[in-house]
Amino acid sequence: MLGHFVMAWSLIEAAIEIGIGKQLGTKPLETSIVTAGLMFRTRVSILMSLLNRDPSKHSKAIRILKEVEGIEDRNDIMHSVIGGSANQIWFNRRKTKNRFTSKIEKYNQVRLNSTVLNIADLSGELMKALGISRADYLEFFQQSHNAANNTPVSP
Repeated sequence: MLGHFVMAWSLIEAAIEIGIGKQLGTKPLETSIVTAGLMFRTRVSILMSLLNRDPSKHSKAIRILKEVEGIEDRNDIMHSVIGGSANQIWFNRRKTKNRFTSKIEKYNQVRLNSTVLNIADLSGELMKALGISRADYLEFFQQSHNAANNTPVSP
């Protein structure tokens, strides 16, 4: 299930990157160059700022991005100390906002499956709200890859 989580989360990351490119009107390679070294929160902040130029038009995407930002499970799974047993895994959720805190978050199969399904649903909703089609998604990363490696694009 951790692999499923990583895959679902990468769809969110992809939607944000493509959304930034669409909002800026940049080509896939240029968008990838700009966003490659940015952490998740910075990417969200950039996209949110771009969408807020016309908040009524982008209200759904803005709402979804705010919901995605609030998913603490992502930080547990991607950035915490992990432990586990045959029936569950746990992550040490540590924070340093104003003071250090440490909390063990336990995930059994049901909680992890729920988290993955929620993230997968949100990624689909975000792509739809940003006007990103399946073809846009596939073409964006292939074009960026080809351009970075000077590979001709096949017709």
